[in-house]
Amino acid sequence: MAVTKLAQSPEIITSTNFTQIQFICPVCKSKKSLKSPRSIVDKTKGLTTMSIARGLVCEHQFQAFVDKNFVVRGYQRVDFEFEKTKIEQNQQPKNSIKDDQELFENLVLEGDYLEYIPNRQNKIKNFQKQEIQIKSENKDKTLRELYDEFWEFIDEDNEQFQEFIKYDVRRKDILT
Repeated sequence: MAVTKLAQSPEIITSTNFTQIQFICPVCKSKKSLKSPRSIVDKTKGLTTMSIARGLVCEHQFQAFVDKNFVVRGYQRVDFEFEKTKIEQNQQPKNSIKDDQELFENLVLEGDYLEYIPNRQNKIKNFQKQEIQIKSENKDKTLRELYDEFWEFIDEDNEQFQEFIKYDVRRKDILT
């Protein structure tokens, strides 16, 4: 078998796929070389903007603009950075979904409709318990109680309810 055309060349991770780029903090002038993947710079058309996180070079966060030759052409300070406060971190539920099984048990997927309902299984179990109680209540009803509840839906020829049908005044009123 011969491969005539390859759409994308597979990336094989080797030491040649990375290059060292020296960054200089625009605030405190600290210097540090960081290993950067070549593919990131190769895929962009012009300059590549790299965000240098706090703690990688120094205590400041900044952006560096790197050209195709892996040369830093400029820097930009970050004036404002959004951070999570401890209060916000505490408000977020930790491990709210304990595992994948719990996630899938609480998903409703019907056609192209998807919904996540927390504690869905508990609600289903509670509903099933209520349904069982209702069924057990219905089993305890006498034949007379069932007839009185559903008399208008029972045929005149029904053998089980003939005794009640004969003496039912409601039926006689409807027929006359």
